Amino acid sequence: MTRAKIKAVSPDLFLITLPPPKPGFEDFISVWVKTGNPSFLVDVGPSVTVQALESALHELGIRSLGYIFLTHIHLDHAGGIGHMAQRFPNTPIVCHPLAISHLGDPTRLWEGSLNTLGDTARAYGPIQPTPENRLVNVENFKDLPIKAFITPGHAPHHVAFMDGPFLFAGEACGVHLELASGDVYHRPATPPKFFLDTTLNSIDLLLAQRPEIICFGHYGLSDQATHWLSFHKKQLMLWESILKDLLDQEGEEGFFRACLERLILEDPLMSPFHGFDLDTKKREEDLIHNSIKGYLGYLKTPG
Repeated sequence: MTRAKIKAVSPDLFLITLPPPKPGFEDFISVWVKTGNPSFLVDVGPSVTVQALESALHELGIRSLGYIFLTHIHLDHAGGIGHMAQRFPNTPIVCHPLAISHLGDPTRLWEGSLNTLGDTARAYGPIQPTPENRLVNVENFKDLPIKAFITPGHAPHHVAFMDGPFLFAGEACGVHLELASGDVYHRPATPPKFFLDTTLNSIDLLLAQRPEIICFGHYGLSDQATHWLSFHKKQLMLWESILKDLLDQEGEEGFFRACLERLILEDPLMSPFHGFDLDTKKREEDLIHNSIKGYLGYLKTPG
């Protein structure tokens, strides 16, 4: 078992990094845990890293949790929820209403993940069922000061959570990576089915809350929350313009390579892509491919 990494970002808030057994994913998947009152866990990572997560929580002295919050139910964020439901049998699990039936019977979720992610899904591991009576519809969640916001875009079942100045954004603000060089790499996460207007409306909803600190699902945090939310809106529209310009490119592989080259050239926060090692580049190419496919479906949808 690969050990999780624990980083304190405040006296009672911790970033836990969960490395699955796949090259290039060492510093990519993370969850957030707060030890205060109420205590909570935001996302649980894939099933393959459950033991690493349990060890990290034990190291932090966490024996119970007030809540488990799921930003969405993709395998890298919620694949371990069946295990964690057993580990914390009295903890409510708060998620989008669309997620409840999929978590109760994850057969279609697993099959869809295999179709979309292939070997990456296999590396994450399958998701175990979670009893539906353990799942709380986020529309019924009222435990202030924690606030929940339904934010479809990256996924139709996406939710963001706020606790004071902290916004746990999942992937509503894309993927944000700080390189050892100090450069920042930031990209959209727009897999199929993607709808640009829906995504922009979700970002506007989060901007209206005026968060101070944004905690990304991938990866880390920034004390410039509104800056990154605003930037991401502009970035999404830039991608629309670039990809629309390339729609006549012949052949799927040629289209993808042309898109990747233009995005890295014209999007200033994609340029650090060239500073990644080969495994990380492969990870990012695969995920960018999915994001381009999301845009492609959106741009080719009539109306």
